[in-house]
Amino acid sequence: DRDRVGITWALFVHLFFGYYVFKYATGISAANAIARRILDGVPGAAGNYIRFISAGSSLYPLEALKLAGVDLASPEPIREGFAVLEGYVSRLEKLFGSG
Repeated sequence: DRDRVGITWALFVHLFFGYYVFKYATGISAANAIARRILDGVPGAAGNYIRFISAGSSLYPLEALKLAGVDLASPEPIREGFAVLEGYVSRLEKLFGSG
């Protein structure tokens, strides 16, 4: 139906469940922060990641992430995540000549 083409996003009802999209955004931010620490060669970062995943569900998520060196109670992991996205957008703009 052509009338609904512009609102296909609304067909995904699960997007409207409490904090569903928030969970993805914070998860991606946390994953980026963990990966950045490992790729930047922060001493102990890989071992801290192993400690984090080994904790499983024995800790609340924010406490488990602290084992990996990520504090989602601070704005820094979110800012870093947005900076990564901004870099991708800038690259796309350059590739397509709109930047």
